[in-house]
Amino acid sequence: MGRGATRRSVLAAAASLPVVAAGCSKGIGALGTPPRPSPDVAVVRDAIDAETSMIARYNAVLTAVPALAGSLRPLLQQHHEHLARLRARLIEPRASSQAEDTSSAAATPAPPQAPSTPAAAQNYLRLAEQAAASTLLGKITAAPPSLAQLLASIAASEATHALLLAPGRRPG
Repeated sequence: MGRGATRRSVLAAAASLPVVAAGCSKGIGALGTPPRPSPDVAVVRDAIDAETSMIARYNAVLTAVPALAGSLRPLLQQHHEHLARLRARLIEPRASSQAEDTSSAAATPAPPQAPSTPAAAQNYLRLAEQAAASTLLGKITAAPPSLAQLLASIAASEATHALLLAPGRRPG
């Protein structure tokens, strides 16, 4: 009886097959609902939305005032880098993030029409950069240390952008 499977073990395995098959047919749903996201997930999502909005503002300005492209592209590139770093911090289950991405994309309003003169366009971006920096600084206390450090770094960059966009200064 020492060689291979015994009759008793084969019968036990065969009897358990319907139970195993029933569990598999439910798939991941049998595991239950995923845990609620931690509070810092909301902070990261808000920061991602803000960076996405800032990028849209820059793109609108570049469309309205192409002459600013040379000076605004480096700042826009930095916003793309901020967005990439923030997205790298957001780890969510695939199904829930896809559902939220489609609903938030539909709910996100289009950015306002950008001003058509260079001075007005720079002022528009300067005010947006100042507001974004202030908003990020307000969220630092709700974030864990490593995220707070990233938010502070992005806020500092946006504050610097605001200074570069001040009247009489040329960004870049």
